[in-house]
Amino acid sequence: MSRKKKNIKHKEAVNRKVNAALEMAKFGLKLSDDQAVIGFVFNHLAVSHLTYLGLNSINQLCKKYAGIDICIFTQHIIPSCFPSLCPVVEISDLIRWYDYPLITTTIGTTIEALASNAPFIYHYAFDPEFIDKPHMESSDLIPAFCDPRVRVIVRHESYKKLIENEFNIQVCDTIIPDFDVEALAKFVLTEMKDGHRG
Repeated sequence: MSRKKKNIKHKEAVNRKVNAALEMAKFGLKLSDDQAVIGFVFNHLAVSHLTYLGLNSINQLCKKYAGIDICIFTQHIIPSCFPSLCPVVEISDLIRWYDYPLITTTIGTTIEALASNAPFIYHYAFDPEFIDKPHMESSDLIPAFCDPRVRVIVRHESYKKLIENEFNIQVCDTIIPDFDVEALAKFVLTEMKDGHRG
């Protein structure tokens, strides 16, 4: 009787599937779930601390995880500080965005996102930029922090206290430093899947 040959390709495929399942579990997802989609809204993609950290982290996420689809929206189409590994579209395309979370990066991008159909908007307050906006009326700032669809995430504990005191809101307890897109995606997708929005 001949011995059964080992199917090495099958074993490799099973290992890849197990590894992919472990990677997706980090985001509270299963392989059987639909592909997760997240939009990021930037003012521009030119050189700045915010865009450099954001694009670099988005590209790392795109390389590492196949189950998360990222789309970047930008208010101003100007040359990017470096190439993006995901689609980059104009802010006007937000009108077609439906039923997926958006992560905005400024007061202005949050206001733009509120004009879309997006049910969930996460305002990543990279800096407390409202301090530098003396020309803006507080009534123009308030929706970016207080609208029921908006949840504010900050990168530093001091920003959390400042925003909570200024706008009398509850900022997310999770602090995400330096535009860590993997941590942002994990937070947003886990919160939505667990139904902790509210």
